[in-house]
Amino acid sequence: MQSHLTHILNAFLLTVVAILMLERAAFRVGLVDRPSARKNHGRHVPLVGGLAMFASFLVASLLADESLRAPWNFLLGTGALVLLGALDDVLDIPAAIKLIVQIIAAAIIVIPGWSIVGSLGNLLGEGNLELGVLALPFTLLFMVGLINSFNMLDGLDGVAGGAAACAFFWLAVIASTGSRDGTVNSLLLLLSATLGFLTFNMRHPWSRQARVFMGDAGSMLLGAAVAFFAISTARQLPGEAGFPALLWLFAVPVLDTLSLIVRRLWAGRSPFSADRQHLHHLFLEYGATPGQASAIVVILCALHGAVGTAGVLLGVSDQVMAWGLLLPAALHTLFVFRRSTARIAAPLLRVPSLDTSAPSNGRQT
Repeated sequence: MQSHLTHILNAFLLTVVAILMLERAAFRVGLVDRPSARKNHGRHVPLVGGLAMFASFLVASLLADESLRAPWNFLLGTGALVLLGALDDVLDIPAAIKLIVQIIAAAIIVIPGWSIVGSLGNLLGEGNLELGVLALPFTLLFMVGLINSFNMLDGLDGVAGGAAACAFFWLAVIASTGSRDGTVNSLLLLLSATLGFLTFNMRHPWSRQARVFMGDAGSMLLGAAVAFFAISTARQLPGEAGFPALLWLFAVPVLDTLSLIVRRLWAGRSPFSADRQHLHHLFLEYGATPGQASAIVVILCALHGAVGTAGVLLGVSDQVMAWGLLLPAALHTLFVFRRSTARIAAPLLRVPSLDTSAPSNGRQT
């Protein structure tokens, strides 16, 4: 435990130092987020959080005992994603190229150690639903999906980082129940690095707005890390029986992404087009401040993660955990539908329009 605490402190401090070092350099290379019609933060903000988190995680992991280090393929694959994200933040890389690189990076992460989702668990009560030849394609789809879920979630200070921190914490709790010191150490390092970033990104009494953003480099890093360690943890559980329960740990960003994709397609727009219809934007429209909206989303992530963790530790059946996800999905849909209805009805009822101009994080998708 003492070793874990030392590495955790290293990762936190390294992230803080890295951010302080990269802040000024970001302006020289153009790695900044500029205000626009969709970005109301009102100033140029360095996009160095992702680079700092990856650098601190990499160094802290390499400083640990060999048995506690993150797998080389994970470091290589996430390194490629971080590089892609940093380049995208500066050059605005086409979506098709980003998708191809994401798939390649996901393959680098999962194929060497064959960390794949081989089973969806006992969803029908008749034994585990094995994926067979579909295991690898499903795993790549799962990873790329989570990478983009966190990428799309990054639209308000502290939301994506807070959601990832919750997932890392609950995954570490689950992994700590077995002899998985390497997994636990990597998760705690990721959690610590994320908390170091949130010190500069989360709004608090000493900072009324974010000092840095994570950028695409950070959101893709966090999404890939959550996906990989969810798969790794599921594979280490008896018969992979806990995979449906682990879905609860990142249900909020996934449901938000799926909901947005459906609504955008229904409106005849690209699923990757930008708007202000994320869950945190809806809370802003209901009158929450940016800090309150962020806190609400992170609390929801923590509560969902607690349900999933309890399901794993208590041995709740896969059927209950899987079908139970329909409840938050239904509540999310109801919330979105009521908000959309209110927006349409407001002019007819002569209700003053709700203010959606609250300052938010740089990237709105």
